[in-house]
Amino acid sequence: MEVAGVGYGLSVSLNTFDRLPIEGASVFLHAYTYVREDRLQLFGFWDPAERDMFTLLIGVSGIGPNSAQTILSGLSVADLQRAIHRELVTELTQVRGIGSKTAQRIVVELRDKIRLPVTGPDDGADDSRALDDPLSEEAKMALEALGFATASARKAVAAALRKHGEGTPTVQDLIKGALRER
Repeated sequence: MEVAGVGYGLSVSLNTFDRLPIEGASVFLHAYTYVREDRLQLFGFWDPAERDMFTLLIGVSGIGPNSAQTILSGLSVADLQRAIHRELVTELTQVRGIGSKTAQRIVVELRDKIRLPVTGPDDGADDSRALDDPLSEEAKMALEALGFATASARKAVAAALRKHGEGTPTVQDLIKGALRER
């Protein structure tokens, strides 16, 4: 990223990366500077909620900035908040590098520090409703097996459901539609 003629490297989550415009376009990212005696790292976030969640995650014992970034790449902020409030340890362990004990620690240490997200038009609330049926869940799992992050797979399947229109889609229809959305 270039700011006033000076280039900076920022680490971003996959959720932020998916929202970035084409190379060379102007973008505003919320930055977090991680300073330790042996390193200085910059992290960029699309919105302040993601940066705030990052700050909370690095405050959890055993979670460093890279682990926090990995968690935010695997789950959206809203999904992470729901998982913590509902104590869905298994959903947290779906993120690469997060084991059962770490997931439990995240839930215990952050349960009282976060508030449930307010649902808005584009926060993924309708995505979770769209994935209530077994076909959508199977399509989401297939996309995850193809390398999609959980949040990206959920959003792509929800978009495919919205575009499918009338009738009941098959799992194959949902997967094809989701792949077209990417």
